[in-house]
Amino acid sequence: MARANESRFRSRDFANWRFAIALVCTLLTLACGSGGKDDDDDDSGDDAPAPLTATERSARFLAQASLGANMDEIERVEEMGFEAWLDEQFAIPPGHHLEVMHRLQDDYGDPALDLTESSPVFRRYAWWDRVMQSPDVLRQRVALALSEIFVISDLVDLLFINPDSVASYYDMLLDNAFGSFEELLLDVTLHPSMGVYLSHLYNDKADPVIGRYPDENYAREVMQLFSIGLFELNPNGSLMLDDEGEPIATYSNAEITEFAKVFTGLGLRGPLATWGGYLGSRTEPMRMYEDHHEPGPKQLLGGYVIPDGQTGMEDIEEAIAHLANHSNVGPFMALRLIQRLVKSNPSPSYIERVAEVWADDGDGNRGNLKAVVRAILLDDEARRDPGREDDGFLREPFLRMVTMLRAFDASSPSGEYLIEAAPLGFLLGQHPMSSPSVFNFFQPDFAPNGPVKQAGLVAPEFQVTTDSSVIAVANLATYFLFEVPAFPAPQEVLRDGAIDPEDLEFSLDLSAVDALADDVDAMMDHLDLLLTYGTLSDASREAITELVLNDEVPLAARAPAAIHLILMSPDFAVVD
Repeated sequence: MARANESRFRSRDFANWRFAIALVCTLLTLACGSGGKDDDDDDSGDDAPAPLTATERSARFLAQASLGANMDEIERVEEMGFEAWLDEQFAIPPGHHLEVMHRLQDDYGDPALDLTESSPVFRRYAWWDRVMQSPDVLRQRVALALSEIFVISDLVDLLFINPDSVASYYDMLLDNAFGSFEELLLDVTLHPSMGVYLSHLYNDKADPVIGRYPDENYAREVMQLFSIGLFELNPNGSLMLDDEGEPIATYSNAEITEFAKVFTGLGLRGPLATWGGYLGSRTEPMRMYEDHHEPGPKQLLGGYVIPDGQTGMEDIEEAIAHLANHSNVGPFMALRLIQRLVKSNPSPSYIERVAEVWADDGDGNRGNLKAVVRAILLDDEARRDPGREDDGFLREPFLRMVTMLRAFDASSPSGEYLIEAAPLGFLLGQHPMSSPSVFNFFQPDFAPNGPVKQAGLVAPEFQVTTDSSVIAVANLATYFLFEVPAFPAPQEVLRDGAIDPEDLEFSLDLSAVDALADDVDAMMDHLDLLLTYGTLSDASREAITELVLNDEVPLAARAPAAIHLILMSPDFAVVD
């Protein structure tokens, strides 16, 4: 990657072995000797952390409400206020992915390649384009959260070769991010990608003569993962217990069997579509084939009965409404959305406050996701200064990369974001819409062994944070900051001559940090605000400052070295 400023620290300088050793030693210091606030800090007395400034609070808010923000956006939020910024974001139309995917294919795709070879790559290019350029940053953040709850994955062959369907599924999540939960759950149910992934596409009615019964896969997961969970919940998310002190199951195999009858008869739509056929639209909602829908009444939760004589689609709409109105949905979904946006371990009172908004947005509406997102982000527990043991969440590996790219306005000469996602997904262990299972990359109740589990807390993202992914984040940060190539350019799917490869090379705008390189304290203040919103620990700051002031570190290397070390620090890894 070429930079305009030739005085910029170049990759050949990175080969300086004394600097490299100093860098590694500092990384080890950060990994072993620092963990957010200093160990002897507490919440009272002279040792209590200093309150965040208004600018730091704005930076922290954006760490929760977006996929990363630059200094201009932080200062703009400080000036306009959180509520006004939310109102602005709610009004921005969705930045859809499918249309961008098609544009990129038309502009740069190699027509000689089979679409099954190139289209999945362009679907991922479109994801990066929207995340880096679309102004609806809150909607993109919430859609990502929803994609990790209502999971589909292009690791399934039929979805991998139909990336249009996967992109349109993500667009459906974007469209519903601030809408009605009931409509979202219905749209998830009817989308062909979900029909493929959880096998209710062409799910046929029972025929006992040949031993065929409705597939129960979606019937199970729509309850367990998408709406009510396994056990009855109190409004604050705690488990209801029976007279013997045991959790109360929300459903049994009998209810799964009855719901499976509901989700029969759905198939692709389109002029050439036939029951069981491959042809048909994979971006439009599935249609009902009445002859293949299970007739008769269906007994659902709590003795609720869908009557005989309805159409198949009426059965589905009634079943979805039945689930959406279950008392569990508010606390169940509140916990999952809070975990994705604010903290892994919300207090029961925080969950209950959000669940109350879920039950009634103030205008009598249930499951208004716009009101729920507002309640989550503006709750006192989200907005109080950090420093408590149960605060924060660990950034997922790819979220660390996205945050870095957005913080420093990553760009290419072409203005495109054709980021090669396959190596990224392999190195980081994840990429949106490529989960290894319906349970996402990590489960909401995962607790790593050690202090977190001993404290009775959970940290879901640790399930995908491995030695390999941590090293990958360090290596990929090196690629962008020190111009050391870490993965190949995406030339294999591009049409010859469509674009100069050099016009796809990315660079970060480090000019504001470079300008402070001769004043390390000011540079560290700037980076602390931008990347860790004033929470960089004294231990981390001292270790990084010592490194960048080392005689072996050229002046031009100070900014990228300091950024790299902060990105590798626990202070950045955890949104506290």
